[in-house]
Amino acid sequence: STKDYPGSQVHTVTTPKIDEAHSQNAAGDVVEVHAAPSVATQNHQQQPTFNQHPAHQKHQIHQNHQYHAMAMSAPQASAPGQTPKIDIPERPDHIAAAFERIKLQNAAACDENPNTEGQGSLVPDRSDEHSTVAPPPVLLRPNQTPWQSWESFRGYPFKEVPLATTDIPSNEVYNDASNVIASGRRKALLIGINYAESPAPLQGCVNDAKNIKNLLIENGFTDDPTHMVMLTDEEQNSKYLPTKANIRRGFQWLTQGVSEGDVLFLHFSGHGSQVSDEAGMEEDGLNETILPMDYQKGQITDDMIWSSVVYPLPSGVKLTVVMDCCHSGTGLDLPFDYEPYTGRWVEETNPAHSKGHVVLFASCEDAETSADAIGKYQAGGAMTQSFILAYKENPMPKYPEFMAAIHGHLIDRHFKQRPQLTSSQELDTKNSRFSLIEGIQPNKNRTIGRIQRKKIRPGSADDRRNFLFR
Repeated sequence: STKDYPGSQVHTVTTPKIDEAHSQNAAGDVVEVHAAPSVATQNHQQQPTFNQHPAHQKHQIHQNHQYHAMAMSAPQASAPGQTPKIDIPERPDHIAAAFERIKLQNAAACDENPNTEGQGSLVPDRSDEHSTVAPPPVLLRPNQTPWQSWESFRGYPFKEVPLATTDIPSNEVYNDASNVIASGRRKALLIGINYAESPAPLQGCVNDAKNIKNLLIENGFTDDPTHMVMLTDEEQNSKYLPTKANIRRGFQWLTQGVSEGDVLFLHFSGHGSQVSDEAGMEEDGLNETILPMDYQKGQITDDMIWSSVVYPLPSGVKLTVVMDCCHSGTGLDLPFDYEPYTGRWVEETNPAHSKGHVVLFASCEDAETSADAIGKYQAGGAMTQSFILAYKENPMPKYPEFMAAIHGHLIDRHFKQRPQLTSSQELDTKNSRFSLIEGIQPNKNRTIGRIQRKKIRPGSADDRRNFLFR
């Protein structure tokens, strides 16, 4: 299915790989864009906080206009090295209106505290400095488990959740819009892989991880091995390399000891792909995957990610995920897919329900590629940069407004990938607001686990995505 935000002038990407292209912006600067190639496998202006429902008291860069990039769709018959025709869409009226509304809402705050960041790069690299004072330590509640440091966490053998369901007692299902009170504990796992030694290297993924790290620190996350782990292929320490083993251990570390009120964040920037779904669960017959740096040892499927970081979460724990990679639309197998035209959630045919509050901001649809852009100042993923820009403009937006802002930044820079929003809970998008540190929803699902209503024929990944394994 093709989903988009109403009025957007975008087109389905038909060419899964663009090796290299150049474009000139209005200022005459050359902007180089690389598409993150797809591959297949063989084997706060601050706003008021959320209202607490009385029945459940316990639940409670600016744009750098010199940074332009070309549209990421190219003629299917493009020869290697050929420059595709650039198709520049106009900003849709509804997105322009949303941007004007956001600017008016934040004008006063900008006047009081003007943000000069972005003059050197869209998201400046400040990996070695923190602009905010580290938050004070959070005292443990009696029922909380202390979190383990990455240095001491051992991990355990992976076990996929079987095809089965469990009914939840009615007193543990919350049908209203109440929010869980945040505990103050925050944990993040950030993964950026450039694949420098591979046949398909990227250039901005490590920058993405660093920029997300800066954003989280600015919003109260603590930068230490107990609360934040960053895995990149620029690391010299083998414990912090994004190998398949370390990524899977990172998933387990992220969910270790979490309890009601905790806030988690997961970011991945790198290669994404698809493989045949032999279990017959996926709508398109394909499982979405991410590639570790040692991808020769196997990819990490959405089934593995869901079993590792989604299903284990208890009610009242929030996990925000940003996946900046190709084919990431349903990269977590979350059951509810947001349809921007209707403003409603659509449940998957074969849903995978869980207790935690998980939202995925994916860089594109399952059938699309995602851009790794090289600009005048800094390389980076188009989705990660747009996510950061949108959040800095409005740190507590309603979900539809936030998605429109992200998409608006992508369109402004002439990227045709369509960001997607999926969720583990059927959120009230008219009233619920997105925040990195608040807005935790309790469980609304009466049944958890995987449900197979229809067995779907396994699909076949496009042979054009096999180049990384040659």
